[in-house]
Amino acid sequence: MTTPMEPPSKPSLPPLLEVRGLSRSFGGIHAVEELSFDVAQDGIMGLIGPNGAGKTTVFNLITGAYRPTAGTICLRGIDLTKKRPHEIVRAGVSRTFQNIRLFNRMTCLENVMVPLLARGKSMLGTFFRTPFARGEEQRARETALAVMKDVGLADAAHRVASTLPYGLQRKLEIARALACGFSGQGPSVQGPSVQRPSAQGPRLLLLDEPAAGMNDAETRELGEVILKVQKDFGVTMMLIEHHIELVMDICTHVAVMDRGTLLAEGSPRDVRGDERVIAAYLGRPRARRELERT
Repeated sequence: MTTPMEPPSKPSLPPLLEVRGLSRSFGGIHAVEELSFDVAQDGIMGLIGPNGAGKTTVFNLITGAYRPTAGTICLRGIDLTKKRPHEIVRAGVSRTFQNIRLFNRMTCLENVMVPLLARGKSMLGTFFRTPFARGEEQRARETALAVMKDVGLADAAHRVASTLPYGLQRKLEIARALACGFSGQGPSVQGPSVQRPSAQGPRLLLLDEPAAGMNDAETRELGEVILKVQKDFGVTMMLIEHHIELVMDICTHVAVMDRGTLLAEGSPRDVRGDERVIAAYLGRPRARRELERT
């Protein structure tokens, strides 16, 4: 009797983002200290921890808003550590912010078109309204509309951003962050979703507390949007979030920070059962209540 052959294991992909020995000090305060972790390709990584743990500082270091005191940040083998923010965006990193930062007097469509047009190739042509510039604008419009449809904002395209409910403003930020990863000419648009060529589009999307201020129903809907965006765009995500239920539902990997250092990391199940995490963070009343519902 022969033993059945096991199917070949799927080769693991190298990490998309590698952070090694990352530190950042502000005077005598160590906001981030000797932090190391990987972000796997095509997954969603959650970064959690109590307030003041250094989570947003990590995002600011990855995106170039802060320069690290020590350590390295590499995206697909490209060292981002000393690059400027616009260079990091062009390398494939986009983000949203803890506090919503929209162009409030512009329409939702215009908000999403801004990063597309900013990367256009014909600034002088835009001034003189040349045929090439008009073509760039039309492609940017089509791309922006397709991105907005993917995040559920197609019906709000011509509304002024400040008139949107809070939850929809969060979605608009995600749409604009996605648009930052596309070139001025935009990708091809087919059907309901943007078909992202391998050379275009964001590779890493950082979401800083996307569910902040949302009720339970809005948070669940946002989780569905995040999963859809990750699938449709093939983008790797990393999110900071205090809604533990959302993190446990959508993240493939979770890292926990405390006082600027990495306390624990692993699958949501592993992190949920880690005694150190329970003591430092999940043992807090609100976090424990959310954890018990997952």
